[in-house]
Amino acid sequence: MGNLTSRVLEKLSRMAQDGSPKGRATDGKLDLFGLDKLVFLDIPHSKLEEIAREIGVPQHELALDLWQDNSYEAKLLSCMFSEPSEITESQADEIARRMDSWVICEYCCSRLLWKLPFAPRKALEWADSPDDSESCLGFTLIAALAAKMPDGADDAFGFFDYALFQARKGASRSDLNVRRAITYALGTIGLRGKDWLDAAIETADEIGAQPCRASRWVASQSLAGLKSTKAAKKTKGVAG
Repeated sequence: MGNLTSRVLEKLSRMAQDGSPKGRATDGKLDLFGLDKLVFLDIPHSKLEEIAREIGVPQHELALDLWQDNSYEAKLLSCMFSEPSEITESQADEIARRMDSWVICEYCCSRLLWKLPFAPRKALEWADSPDDSESCLGFTLIAALAAKMPDGADDAFGFFDYALFQARKGASRSDLNVRRAITYALGTIGLRGKDWLDAAIETADEIGAQPCRASRWVASQSLAGLKSTKAAKKTKGVAG
């Protein structure tokens, strides 16, 4: 661990609102999002942004070190300090293996991972993983890419078509966070335009026809949001 990492972790400890870490969360509800695996320092997000601004520039080694820490705040800071162009595929896989919660997963994907040049390929690879944490990460990254990729990139390697295929394949999984991430991905793909909205609705209908309670949950959650989006587009005069 470098000197900069030590200084940042010491600063986090000092900034903890009550002067000491909260320890592992024990509220059973937090377990639904994997948050029971993390230590909380109760530092406001605005304070973390201040630390990032003070250092000013991406610090790749610092980011890797912070990701190894078990506090919620250190992992958020890691995403702020990372330099996407310096992250290798093996380092991305290590990030995936240490993705402790769905909340961190969503933040990391939307702040950092979607910028990786190999993000679409890794998203599909992780989504298909038998490991629930990696699969959740993959579908969450698909959602981030759907939100962030510029118009006109839809046909790159057939990415979103294959993402919809992966959603149909993964919807029967028992892990709730994987199914949440699939629902998130379908909803975000549907926001890319009429054709993708129709494709996402068709995919959700196909998922709902699967003889599995988990799949029906994904379908009902997804269709509620997708049909709301379609209704909103019609209200605004956009053909649905």
